[in-house]
Amino acid sequence: MDIVFHSTPVLQIPKYLPNGQNSFVLLKGLQSSASVVLKKKTWFPRVRCLSLNNNIREDIGDGDDDVNPNGEGEPPAFQTLSAEITPVTDQFFVSDAKGDPDRPSEGFSSIEQALNAIRQGKFVIAVDDEDRENEGDLIMAASSVTTEAMGFMVKHGTGIVCVGMTEEDLERLKLPLMVPNNEEETLTTAFTVSVDAKFGTSTGVSAADRAVTVLALASSDSNPEDLQRPGHVFPVKYKNGGVLKRAGYTEASVDLVTLAGLRPVSVHSRVVVDDGSMACLTELQKFAMEYNLPIISIADLI
Repeated sequence: MDIVFHSTPVLQIPKYLPNGQNSFVLLKGLQSSASVVLKKKTWFPRVRCLSLNNNIREDIGDGDDDVNPNGEGEPPAFQTLSAEITPVTDQFFVSDAKGDPDRPSEGFSSIEQALNAIRQGKFVIAVDDEDRENEGDLIMAASSVTTEAMGFMVKHGTGIVCVGMTEEDLERLKLPLMVPNNEEETLTTAFTVSVDAKFGTSTGVSAADRAVTVLALASSDSNPEDLQRPGHVFPVKYKNGGVLKRAGYTEASVDLVTLAGLRPVSVHSRVVVDDGSMACLTELQKFAMEYNLPIISIADLI
């Protein structure tokens, strides 16, 4: 278990953390970072000190010989330092550009608000950088989709329903990329062949049919024979490393679902306005307020 210190003063560090749980600790007012590793009930401190201009770095105690003098099972004392514990899943750290998970970018919801909505089977709007596409996607955990939710997504989206999936799941379901060896992988969307669920659907195009297809893609019990190709739902390959490697909607949606503690399969579609054009940030914020949806910036996940 690693505890990583960033910079800022809030709550006291709890005396113990459950063994095996990854957590991040935030400290305020410091130009330093540190980690503590619990191995066989012994705490091993690791500290990194930074100069004010961050040009000089010094690592202290990187080896396993730095046994905490407090003894077995006792975490190191931090004296007057105080901290806030932020749980994480799969090493993702929830923060905005300033490293404060409780302070989202201006005009946006917090990441925690978005995660709570996803856990409750609700939609979240994710907006990318204004220098990229400057648009927004409706996002939901694929395992939570219903006919009603799919109808809402089709009504307010482009009609193209994407399902963000890991490489492992795509290989299991034998879903190859639509265009292999895409040279613009960082900028373009890695669509696979489109699919419909083979069972429980009719033409595959209705909201009910597409919801069944999304649920089939989300299930770990599905196999290649459960899907017919081509279809009306578009699986998209998630880039390993998520938004840290590619700040796209697929990566943001799968990262959010993963952080929410659900299976890493998302469903998302681009939001449009009444004339069919892509919704801009102001329109997305108005839409989020009208339907009481959290709206987050992908930059706050990075």
